[in-house]
Amino acid sequence: MMNRLAALLLAAGLLAQASSIYQQTHEPVLPLATVTPTPRPAPSAFGEPAEEPEVVMPIPQQTGDSAGQTAVAIAVNCLTGKHLDGEDIYHAYGYELLRALREECPGLQWLDGGEIGPDRWELVEHKVNVEGLPVILALNGPEFSVSGRGHIVLVCKVEGEKVTFADPATGTMRTSTRSNINQAPAHPQGNFFFYARRDETFTPRVGD
Repeated sequence: MMNRLAALLLAAGLLAQASSIYQQTHEPVLPLATVTPTPRPAPSAFGEPAEEPEVVMPIPQQTGDSAGQTAVAIAVNCLTGKHLDGEDIYHAYGYELLRALREECPGLQWLDGGEIGPDRWELVEHKVNVEGLPVILALNGPEFSVSGRGHIVLVCKVEGEKVTFADPATGTMRTSTRSNINQAPAHPQGNFFFYARRDETFTPRVGD
């Protein structure tokens, strides 16, 4: 009886020693309830989401070199409810596309985004998908400009690689890919893009 009791005590001591060694050499496993959840991403600083998406209605360019003015007219019509075409923009502003956007779209600040490229798509995607603000884009190459003289379109949506744009050359909505646009040959003025942000300080005039 004594031998059996001694054996049990020895076994219990060895078990306690083994448990102590294990705890010193292994990280404790936290209960599920105490695991800190991954924080949610911070809201984008580009601009506030649109309450309702704007409806883009493409129109065809009326002359061979009025794609830019027509893309501007499509953007202005979408954002203001006006009914302009490329000729209206040309007669009022010539080839000053950025000035036309700034003067025809009260309440918006239009900015030059520089050259389109892989590092600029986050901004473009946020503008068109979240803020509901279309983006003017210049590019070249046979997919976009058969003549090779350059073309200007209005980007309306980005879904992964797929890019949907209003094309003044056809007066319709078309699609391409980010990769094709990134690799497109240069427009004579560069593959620039213009984007807008809402001006929170803007106060409409009486009658606007």
